[in-house]
Amino acid sequence: MNDKLYSMPMGALDSMHIPAESQPQSKTRKRGASPKTYRSILYFLISLPLTIVYFVFMVTGLTLSIALTPIFIGIPLFFAVAKGLDYIVQFEQELVRSLLDIPRPSEEARSEMQLEGAGFLQRMKLGFHGAKFARNVMLIMGRFVSSIIFFSITVTVVAAALGLITLPVLHQIFLQTMDLNILENSVFALFQIDWTLSQQYISYVVAGFVVALLASWVIRMLMDVQRRMLFVSYEERQQY
Repeated sequence: MNDKLYSMPMGALDSMHIPAESQPQSKTRKRGASPKTYRSILYFLISLPLTIVYFVFMVTGLTLSIALTPIFIGIPLFFAVAKGLDYIVQFEQELVRSLLDIPRPSEEARSEMQLEGAGFLQRMKLGFHGAKFARNVMLIMGRFVSSIIFFSITVTVVAAALGLITLPVLHQIFLQTMDLNILENSVFALFQIDWTLSQQYISYVVAGFVVALLASWVIRMLMDVQRRMLFVSYEERQQY
């Protein structure tokens, strides 16, 4: 018999442990990759009127600040508009973080603590950065264009899915109340497919659920594009 005892090296157990810092990041990334679809839909529906307000505020404020510069009112107005644009971008970033369950970067919290004791004019001077101002202007202009596109895509895919799923109910309602057959010139009649009405109902509902799955994937992709446009990272310490 072999009476030798084999022991594991002292550093082997330590090497088998996963670092504690990497675990929260992987969990955060996993949660952020699957946002709630209904919240994303609501976000894209609300974002269109919000971005219109942002764009009008930016154009009106910058135009007035340039026009009122000769009477020395335009300069503080310009700083106020620049600060307002900064707040708008921060609000949009925080909104995306809350929808995707992304933690807020600690560096932003520290930078805000430095400006807590400053006055209004001092906060405007300390908070103004030329590169950041140009970035905010480009972001709001990009959001104005993308919100129209994302709103149209969201409404289209959601309406298509709901329309196909509720088509049997709508057909019966119109048929019983108005004596109107909305499936008279359907796809089945066009290609002369001899299916019963129940089979057509089932096919429409199945197609509706397929479109709903596709719509969910499209909305998640749009939300990820929106996150990238607003420079929001899944990594808490990563800064763009």
